[in-house]
Amino acid sequence: MSRIPQNFVGLHAHDGFSTFDGLDYPQDHIDFVRENGMNALAITNHGHMNSFAHAYLHVQKLNAQGANFKFIPGCEMYVHPDLQTWQLQYDLAKATKKGNEIEIQRIKSLLTNLDTPLSASIGEAVESDDDDAGLTVENEEETKSGKFYDPIKRRHHLVVLPTTSTGLQRLFHLVSRGYKEGFYRFPRVDYKMLREAAEGGHIIVSSACLGGPLSYEVFRHFQDKGFDDLVPELLDDHETLERVLESVGNGYRDLVSAVGVDGVFLELQFNKLNAQHLVNRALIEFAKRNDLNDKLIVTCDSHYSRPGHWKERELYKKLGWLGHTKFDPSQLPQSIEDLKCELYPKNASQVWDSYRNTTQTYDWYDDDLVCDAIERTHEIAYERIEDIHPNTDMKLPSYTIPKGKSANEALIDAAKKGLVKMGLHTKKEYVAQLKHELRIIFEKEFAEYFLTTKAIIDLAKKHMFVGPGRGSGAGSLVNYVLGITNVDPLKYGLLFSRFMDPNRSDYPDIDTDIGDRDKLLHLMRDKFGKDNIVPISNYNRFQLKSLVKDISRFYGLDFGYVNKHLAPLERDVKQGLRSDGIETNGPVQPTLEWAMKYSPMFQQLITEHPEIAEPIDVLFKQNKALGRHAGGVIVSENIGERMPLIMAKGELQTPWVEGASYKHLEHFGWVKFDLLGLETLRIIERTIELILKRKKGYTDVTFGQIKYWFDHNMGNDVIDWDDQQVYKVYEEGRWAGIFQCTNNGAQRLFQRAKPQSILDIAALTSIYRPGPLAMGIDRKYVKMKNNPQDITYDHPILEEILSETYGMLVFQEQTMAIVNRLGQIPLDECNAIRKMMKPQQSSGDAKKKAKALKDRIMSGFRNSGLRVDQAENLYSNIMKFTAYSFNKSHAVSYAMDSYYCAWLMTYFEEEWLCAYLESMSKNADKRNKAFSEVQALGYDIVPIDINYATDSWAILEGRKFMPSFSSCKGIGDAAIEEIVRLRNKQKGKVFTSIDSLLFDKEKNWQVSKFNKRAMEALIRIKAFDSMDLVGTGKTFDNYAHMEAALIPGWSKWKKRLKSDPLKGYNMMYEAIVDTAGTVSPYNRKQIIENEMNHLGSVNIETVIPPRYAQVFREKDFKAIDEYDNPADAYWWIVVKAVKKKTKKGANYLRLRVMGANGKQEWMNCWGWNGEDKVAPYTVCVGIVSSNHYGKSTKWTKMRIFLG
Repeated sequence: MSRIPQNFVGLHAHDGFSTFDGLDYPQDHIDFVRENGMNALAITNHGHMNSFAHAYLHVQKLNAQGANFKFIPGCEMYVHPDLQTWQLQYDLAKATKKGNEIEIQRIKSLLTNLDTPLSASIGEAVESDDDDAGLTVENEEETKSGKFYDPIKRRHHLVVLPTTSTGLQRLFHLVSRGYKEGFYRFPRVDYKMLREAAEGGHIIVSSACLGGPLSYEVFRHFQDKGFDDLVPELLDDHETLERVLESVGNGYRDLVSAVGVDGVFLELQFNKLNAQHLVNRALIEFAKRNDLNDKLIVTCDSHYSRPGHWKERELYKKLGWLGHTKFDPSQLPQSIEDLKCELYPKNASQVWDSYRNTTQTYDWYDDDLVCDAIERTHEIAYERIEDIHPNTDMKLPSYTIPKGKSANEALIDAAKKGLVKMGLHTKKEYVAQLKHELRIIFEKEFAEYFLTTKAIIDLAKKHMFVGPGRGSGAGSLVNYVLGITNVDPLKYGLLFSRFMDPNRSDYPDIDTDIGDRDKLLHLMRDKFGKDNIVPISNYNRFQLKSLVKDISRFYGLDFGYVNKHLAPLERDVKQGLRSDGIETNGPVQPTLEWAMKYSPMFQQLITEHPEIAEPIDVLFKQNKALGRHAGGVIVSENIGERMPLIMAKGELQTPWVEGASYKHLEHFGWVKFDLLGLETLRIIERTIELILKRKKGYTDVTFGQIKYWFDHNMGNDVIDWDDQQVYKVYEEGRWAGIFQCTNNGAQRLFQRAKPQSILDIAALTSIYRPGPLAMGIDRKYVKMKNNPQDITYDHPILEEILSETYGMLVFQEQTMAIVNRLGQIPLDECNAIRKMMKPQQSSGDAKKKAKALKDRIMSGFRNSGLRVDQAENLYSNIMKFTAYSFNKSHAVSYAMDSYYCAWLMTYFEEEWLCAYLESMSKNADKRNKAFSEVQALGYDIVPIDINYATDSWAILEGRKFMPSFSSCKGIGDAAIEEIVRLRNKQKGKVFTSIDSLLFDKEKNWQVSKFNKRAMEALIRIKAFDSMDLVGTGKTFDNYAHMEAALIPGWSKWKKRLKSDPLKGYNMMYEAIVDTAGTVSPYNRKQIIENEMNHLGSVNIETVIPPRYAQVFREKDFKAIDEYDNPADAYWWIVVKAVKKKTKKGANYLRLRVMGANGKQEWMNCWGWNGEDKVAPYTVCVGIVSSNHYGKSTKWTKMRIFLG
């Protein structure tokens, strides 16, 4: 009887980071491997090492608990023998597609001179460039197609494993090089790169799956065969066998030349694929003939973590291609017998069973040889591969440290200079605080971090505005004197220990708002080096709603039906949790369990379509897409050599994440720098530019001039933070563009509270969040602020701490101060204690810790003079407060941003509003809201006009603003420049006729960049009113006549103008005369469509008569797309009206409506009388309600303004 293998290690495995190919998180794979009796696993995802951090940290945690598990990091790389050859083949295919014979011959000549040309079909058309792809998704179906034979499209798989920690670093670099140097749809490396990485024996490889280089050498001899016809019997022919083995030998020698004879292994797999057995036979025969049996190994090529997950994996693969391919759900495997490959992490016995069950019809397999190949994986894992660990030292750049100084010395010098510059060096409390912070920074060896941050912010400040601060970093005096933040922490009672906890080892985290993130990254790459600045990745995962929608789409369910059943999901779950006594603050991410328990509509959907629910448990939270952190970057040196970088949208980024769900980078010594673009800062910059142009007469304004004006008018040492004229902006509700006051609810709170200081603004922005609002803190705060005489304090220290917020606990720092000063806990411990002060958990250990913490704090309260009842009440209030506490450092920083806006609104209102409108005009939703806010302040927004518009928004006399030419789609920058240039040459700098616009004084055609498309766009938005061309008895009867006369014949008579100017000129006027009296004005539908097509929104004043528009303004009717309050009246345009009846036979209308932004939605109109018609493009006003089914109105509560 044959031997049965006892040991096996999977050296080829994929997890869910091989997105839409593998499934489950690496932790799931590792946990099952342990359950399945093994203690080692190699994870080798396709082309990248994105799951390395998950796997490594999970194993570290297991081993700390005594697991003794061995994690082997690896990568199934995409290889070609020579990337130079591959690039030429790619270029040749492109040249062939274009028919460029000269280029074809040039490339062929270069290929002839290369040592390792690859064969390819020259006539094969190369696919469209896809270098900007964001996610490497392996499609195993391509292995079974003709694409395999084309090395341009096909990438050859090779499993690469490090044998040492040095090998791991080299593998990291190799992955990075694949994306940097060999990327076309997929990252590629070549044998030369492998040779460099493997030098010294630090890397081994195996020949991988059917997509591997040795499989290619087998299959290339059977290009006339379909995939299913690639059977092992093809090698029964002696001549064929010899040719195949010769090719396999050539491929094997290429691999040996790259990594050495001891570093190459021949990989066997066992499944039901005929082609696999063909490759197995060739490899076994090659090994036997060349005395290489000790190079044979067996792998599972596992793709999901547990045997039962095969069905979910089959569906998951299809979900990744929903937007590209139509699928027949019936084609999914219905049972495990239908599977060609079982791809879970098998143990030795299960691998042996797979071998025996799939090879019974073949007599050329050797049981002893296969048994040895299975057990050899264990030998490789434990004897050949060392325990592998990455370098975890902090990786900050040295180029931010001045030469000749240590990081600590440089930081001391910079901090001293900042302290003196600010005039704070004579104040003992500032000097003492600075020394205290520097001591902690030096103890933690973080000096380089602060120097790097300072270098980034110093660079940014030369080119854009930087916010006063963001997050807890504003609580540091070191940050303030270095110029990293602009908030005096001692003035506002901010705490350094909230920013950097002396008792924690985690890295500091300074978030920074900047005017233009993309511009700053470009500047940083120019200054510090392109490869030294890398954005941070994040992964978008399947949430319940998105997963259900995708599964439903796969099964062909109606989108509207599914959407209807999912619409109330979040609301139902949130209400259900609250009814069960589970407090929820902010958005809730529903789980399947919650959805089935709390949402009747979801339950109905699942009951009617159980096929949707079956895969959810497994697919929920699986990776869906690769994204990018909103502001996070790493700044270091030689990043690609120390981290396996990936590419998304043409830009390198990290493979590991740092965010709310996972914090991986820090574990490996990488420090995140958060640089977030803030639109408010850009509006402030533009406002000052307008001030300099309008008030100071500047023309070309530089940022240096803008910054100089800001420093001398709005700088910390100049601006009056207690200017009550500025605070009237909040009291009077002049909200246009005021930071932190864009939400209607926040606006109402501010008006009720009437802030009078920065701390008031900070408190209000902290209170206006779901948690505090749910607890009624807003009402209590306003009451106490307006009735300070009713406030009482149980202790003088409480008055010192809480008087700034009128006796209310609002800020986290207040809790820390109370615990420190009354609870007698050292300040350095207070931030950690603040995090621990949460409602008691159910476990006994948690309850013991909570009781011990309470006893410690209560003892301090009593020792500070509080009675037992007072102490209990204070502790209870603090515990409630932890549910909604907010960072004071962040709140104060953002309060200052808000004050800047209000200050500019107070003293430079027109410039501020113009900059605000200009900024919002690029977004349809924001634009309409901005228009309404500005119009509510008594300003008009007039249409674009050929004689007054420019490349930016214009401020006109009489409280008017005009959008820029660029606000109109169809007019390019070159056309705008030409219009303005020609206009400035006219008498009075205005066009007065069609002649003056299109012709010079000699009747020669004078426009080139201002083309037919631009002319058509301006006609359709009626931009020629000031020229007095349109109307009865004028050049054009109406704008539709103008379009009919000029646009159809534009190209024809423009061409004639070149050969016969007078003839062309006359042809134009003949067209004007011939079309006169034949064209009706644009109707309402056309006007709406023109505005939507060219402006992206509808101006209600161009749709309805002026008298009605005046009523709309006076009554403050909002567009339906601004809906937020059922008590307000809204206007909408009816696109379509469908007659309907309720189940009881009552008439109602199903209205398809749109507001100013053009987005259409359905709305029910109940109580319709069944007779009156609502014609398309009718304008209506009414009271509207909204629920999870959508919006609705009543026939008696709406009015047709224009039908």
